[in-house]
Order: sequence, then C-alpha cells, then structure tokens
Amino acid sequence: MSLLRSVRASYTSLLTLFASPNPTFTVILILLINGLATRIDAILPQYTSLALNWPLATVNRLMALKALISAASLFALPLFRKTVLEPRVSEAKGTEGANAIDLFITHVSLIANTIGMIGLGFSAGVPLFVGALCVYTSGAGLADSLISFGTHTLVGKGEISVADFYVRTGLVNALAALLGGPLWSGILGYVVWRRSEWIPLGTPFWVCAGLFGVGCAGVVTLRR
Repeated sequence: MSLLRSVRASYTSLLTLFASPNPTFTVILILLINGLATRIDAILPQYTSLALNWPLATVNRLMALKALISAASLFALPLFRKTVLEPRVSEAKGTEGANAIDLFITHVSLIANTIGMIGLGFSAGVPLFVGALCVYTSGAGLADSLISFGTHTLVGKGEISVADFYVRTGLVNALAALLGGPLWSGILGYVVWRRSEWIPLGTPFWVCAGLFGVGCAGVVTLRR
C-alpha cells in the first residue's frame, strides 16, 4: 500500500508540476531551466574538440580540470557563506536573511554560468576558452542554493509539503535529463551540418546563455 501511495503521489506531482502558485512556480521553473542548460555538458567534449582542434585525449584533460574546479567551488562555498555572507546578514533577520543568502548565491551562479556560456560560444583561442570554462564551472552551487531557498521559504508558507517539493525537484531533474541531451546534441548536429558563417559553431552555447539569462530574471522576481 505504501508503494502504491508513493506512485500515486509521484503521478499527482507530475500532473501538477507547474500548477503551483508563485513563488513555487518560479523556483520549479528555474530548476528546470538550470537542468536543461547544464545538460549542455553532454556536447562539451565534442564541441571543445571541434572548436580548438584538439584530440579527445587533450579534451579529457580539460574536462578533468572542469571537474576539479567544480569540486573546489562546492567545497569553498560553505566556508565563503559562513565567513563572508552570514556576518553581513543581521541576526535579527533570522530565516529571511538565510533565504537572502541563498538567492544571492543562486543569482551570482546564474550570472557566472551566463558569462561562461557566452565566452565558450566565441571559442576565440585556448586562454579565453579555458577562462570561460572556469567561470561557467564556478556556478556549480546554483541548484543546491535554490533548493535550500525552496525548502525554507516555500514549504514554510504551507503551499506544498516537504515531500512534495522534493518529489517535484526530482521530476524536474528527470525531465531535464530526458530533454536536455537530445536538445543540445540536435542543435550542435545541425550547426555542424550547416557549418556556415550565418550559424557559428558556438550557437548552442549562446542559446544556453539565453536560458541562464531567463533564470536570472526569475531570481529577480523572487527577490521582490
């Protein structure tokens, strides 16, 4: 019976995934946008090889650097939050101050992702490419901060339960994984097939930057 209830709850959450009032709707939408945008990592090795004319062995070294930067960002983020951000928030604000920090980290991460994607799209030499990749990867704490905001703020208002909120985030991640890979592979495949001056090779990354930009606009609405 418990399994049946879990399946029924997941099915209900799927049907009502985007039927929530604001700000729940905005948080779920930003999570979906981030999930779709970050799936561009699936074409990053192939794009790097094409843009820089590198063999896959060299590309793999760059992907290892990307993983190292991502791990370092996630490791340093709690320390940065505790030593830099939290002292600047008045203790009187309580949970409201913590939520403001979560939104700040989310916003900065989205900006870093947007700038990094724009730089990767230009692929103007190895230094710029590696720098843009580092900027993009430094925004690795986006999803965790946004989910933290949702847990403490949205659930606290009684709009949805904690379990339902996490079910929805899981469904959003699954939906993004299902759609994101084919989406970016299809765009890159079309660009490579056309290979004209009117459609630059970096087009998928500029489209991705646009998605991150929409996410930035969503965070601005959450701050109001």
